[in-house]
Amino acid sequence: MFRVKGLEVEGCYLITPTVSMESTCDLIKIFSESQFNIYGLSTEFKEEYYAIAKSGTVRGMHFQLPPEGHDKLITCIVGEIEDVVIDLRKESKTFGKFTKVNLNEENKNLIYVPSGCAHGYYIKGNKEALIYYKVTKPFIRSLRGGVHWNSLDIPWSFDYNKVLVEHEDTTWPKFEDFTSPF
Repeated sequence: MFRVKGLEVEGCYLITPTVSMESTCDLIKIFSESQFNIYGLSTEFKEEYYAIAKSGTVRGMHFQLPPEGHDKLITCIVGEIEDVVIDLRKESKTFGKFTKVNLNEENKNLIYVPSGCAHGYYIKGNKEALIYYKVTKPFIRSLRGGVHWNSLDIPWSFDYNKVLVEHEDTTWPKFEDFTSPF
C-alpha cells in the first residue's frame, strides 16, 4: 500500500512506498499498477533511467516538449536530493507555482511529476546521489527543454556562489521570459 499526498502543483504527488522490513533486507515497492490507478496516475512507463550526480550540484529545470512530454516517477536511492517541480501548463490552476520535497535513502519517498512540468534537483550532503526515474515516453534529446533553475524565487538550500551547475542548465530562460508550449 502506498501513501499518496497531493503537492502544491496540480497533479504532482509525494508517494511513500511500502517497505517490507526483514532482518537482512528491506524490500521497497516503488510501483504498483493497481495502486497508481486508484489515484489516476499513469502506469504506461516506457523507459527507466538512473543518474549518478555529484554532491553540491543543481540540475534543471527540465522537461520534454510536446507532443512527447512525459510523466515522471522519481526517487533517490542513495544520498539525498532537494527535488523541485514547476508547473508550466498554461491552463493549470497552479501555473507558475512550484513544489519542493526532499527525497533520500532514509525516507524512500518518490515524486510523481505530470507532463507539462519542469523538474530539477539539488544534491544535498557530501556524497553522490543515485536518482532513479521512470518516464511515460522515450527521452528525445532534440525535444529537451528547460527553465532556469534560479526562477520563481525557489528557496533552494544552498549557497548560490558555491553550487555546481551543468553548462546547459545555465542557458535556459528564466520563467518570466519563458513562453510555455504546454
